[in-house]
Amino acid sequence: MKLFSKSATKAILALTLWLFLGYSAAFAQTQIARGTVLDRETQRPLQGVQVTLQSESSTNAFQTVTSADGTFAFEAQTVGRYSLQALADGYETYLAQGLMLQAGKETVVQIELSSSIEKVEAVEIQAKRSSGDAQNEMALISARAFTVEETDRFAGSRGDPARMASNFAGVQGADDSRNDIVVRGNSPQGILWRLEGIDIPNPNHFAIPGTTGGPVSIINNKMLANSDFFTGAMPAEYGNSLAGAFDLRMRNGNNQKAEFSSQLGFLGWDLNAEAPLGKKGASFVAGYRYSTLSLFSKLNIAVGTDAVPAYQDAFFKVHVPLKDNSTFDLFGIGGKSQINILISDQLESAPNIYGDNDRDQLFGSNMGVMGASYMKPLSNQSYFKAIVSATSQAVRADHQLVFRHITDTLERDGETLYRYAIDSLVPNLDYDFVVSSVQGHFFINRKISARSVLKYGVQLNQYFYHFHDSGLNYNPADPQTYWKWSTRWASDAQSLTAIPYVNWKYRLYKRLTLTAGVQAQLTTLYDPQGEALSGIAGWTYKPVRYTHVAGLKREKGTPTPLLPRASLRYQHDNKNAFNLGYGLHAQTQSPYVYFYRMPGNMAPHNLSMGLSYSRHLVLGWDHTLKPGSRIKIEAYQQSLNGIPVETRASSFSLANSGSGFSRFFPDTLQNTGVAKNIGAEFTLERFFNAGYYYLLSASVFNAQYQGSDGVWRSTDFNTDYAANALFAKEWNLSNGNSLNIGGKLTLAGARRYSPMDTVASQNAREFIEVDALKNTERFGNPYRRFDLRIAYRIEAQNVSHEIAIDIVNASNRQNILKYSYVNEPPYIKTDYQLGLLPLFYYKINW
Repeated sequence: MKLFSKSATKAILALTLWLFLGYSAAFAQTQIARGTVLDRETQRPLQGVQVTLQSESSTNAFQTVTSADGTFAFEAQTVGRYSLQALADGYETYLAQGLMLQAGKETVVQIELSSSIEKVEAVEIQAKRSSGDAQNEMALISARAFTVEETDRFAGSRGDPARMASNFAGVQGADDSRNDIVVRGNSPQGILWRLEGIDIPNPNHFAIPGTTGGPVSIINNKMLANSDFFTGAMPAEYGNSLAGAFDLRMRNGNNQKAEFSSQLGFLGWDLNAEAPLGKKGASFVAGYRYSTLSLFSKLNIAVGTDAVPAYQDAFFKVHVPLKDNSTFDLFGIGGKSQINILISDQLESAPNIYGDNDRDQLFGSNMGVMGASYMKPLSNQSYFKAIVSATSQAVRADHQLVFRHITDTLERDGETLYRYAIDSLVPNLDYDFVVSSVQGHFFINRKISARSVLKYGVQLNQYFYHFHDSGLNYNPADPQTYWKWSTRWASDAQSLTAIPYVNWKYRLYKRLTLTAGVQAQLTTLYDPQGEALSGIAGWTYKPVRYTHVAGLKREKGTPTPLLPRASLRYQHDNKNAFNLGYGLHAQTQSPYVYFYRMPGNMAPHNLSMGLSYSRHLVLGWDHTLKPGSRIKIEAYQQSLNGIPVETRASSFSLANSGSGFSRFFPDTLQNTGVAKNIGAEFTLERFFNAGYYYLLSASVFNAQYQGSDGVWRSTDFNTDYAANALFAKEWNLSNGNSLNIGGKLTLAGARRYSPMDTVASQNAREFIEVDALKNTERFGNPYRRFDLRIAYRIEAQNVSHEIAIDIVNASNRQNILKYSYVNEPPYIKTDYQLGLLPLFYYKINW
């Protein structure tokens, strides 16, 4: 597959060569490193904290102490890698390694210190936060913090938090062309995305209803501060999720100096700016990105396909300090994407990378989040925070069948091509799905003592649904509706979700820490054509089965109204810690599943579905090899119930949904399905320090489910094992320049599939499985992929340049993705994962 013409390739190589030669004579540069130190539990600035900046390439070390407002600064430091340490009496020691000072951008950090009850004595255990410890102090197990640099540094991550997370133990990608992630064998649909404390819709371009991933992330990693990723047993503040969560934080802009950056690469061309607002510490940061392939297409540069994906996205954040250490933030992200696959315009065979070859497909999606937050200290020991937002996501598509015949053949570049004549164009699909929301998250965090911290709050989410879809039935197996249009969605509905929660952290003594919490999840669902419950026309309450909402009582055998969470950490000594975690989690179903109506029905038929539940039990061991490197082992067991399955006996289960580009059309469903996941994970990790890092992660697991036919089967995501090995080495060159070479090897078991029902597939013109043989077959070979990344950084006068190439699947191995239907013998074809894909970028900071 050729992605660029020869002229485009030459232009890219010429640009790269010019950049290498044009800036090779840069002089050694210096830069400022500064920041703020806060009390994690009260968000108050800390005065008198000793901060040490240590060069990783020399013995040079510099010290300072924070001022009354918690700030510190190191002026005119030589560019390069540093470690940063913050030390204060009564607080855990903070240590960050591999911190990069570059000429074109000031290094500004925010450090949050947690209280310590330990005495500073030689015999006492030293309290120190590891680089991978979660930002959320209530998370003691199955959680990891990640940095912005890791989303770039990890080969194959493409600056995408989800692809970056697929390197962690227990996590794997479902599809090379998308960033859906499978956590501990669960459906990607169980992933929660949160930004600045607010739940957000699928943050990806070309999003499909009912999924949490996509081919290109809307989230620009340049907007992120250090954030958290959870793989199970999450604290009580995270609701409506069965599998895991991303808790993303946006960084503040530079409040002392205007700075700019731009990046041109295969995935887009972006421009970012940040600057102070006034003289009282306020700032903003903003960015915009436009798809490179669309830009090249407009410049008449061939990109290897006539169906060019077009997308653009943007972000911003305004941070305003107020009196008495209060703050006000305004933030937003948004993206828009579109692709038109026009088979009818192709009068001869064409390299159509995307879509089916028998229809025109016009597809578009957009997503937006706008929010504001206000933080106010209530006392020296507590603060209140309120976050409000409005979100929206829309997905629209139009299809038409293309009927054509071959008129001639021709030879070109050794390939046989066909010429076509169009017979007719028949519209066959039109849908418009819009989900909007107004949300609020309000909480109080109180530091009761150095031992005890309490956090309690409530999340309120009001959703508005606009689901309309009509399709043409061209399946002759259904003669009553054959070649007729039917309405599958026609709802303008609403729902309200309330999630009150309490989190408590208590240090029983210096070695033992407990976190405990409880959550409730209450949801109401309204559809004008829905059934009437409790005598109120049109209202259906979810989860009515375990709440006393409007007089409706809990049904026998359902879970309790409360969802408890708890974790325990025992610090045996300075090197070893043992962890235990438990959580009962609940999740509503994807909205579009509720409102689907079978052809011929006048109302949705799945409004009676309740929530699904998952019980997580995790046992872990953390071993520190030396500062900056560790071994981590976790074993887990998850028990899921209330999974929607069909009322008739079949293998169908929503445990297998949530990935890919295809929609599904559910029959009548009920919450009687079950599933179970069991596994063990191993991590050997060295965080970036002294010029290199490595990460070895491996997991073995078994993920099974039971449909309404009562048969236990492997889920679609059960590959038995998954492993990643990552490494990178950075060489410091003259004048602060550096060369970084890294790689990643991914291994996973062969994926499972179901044999095709040929007759049913011919009638439906799509791949139909033999239901009784669900997931009984496996692709012949295990999944293997090697990615390579090479990056060269140039430090010039107040400017930093970086040129990099990320070669995805460097060995060009053919990994099978799936089998799909084609409308000609033998009616089945093999679809492969991505082949060799070189992704370049050039980045400049000034």
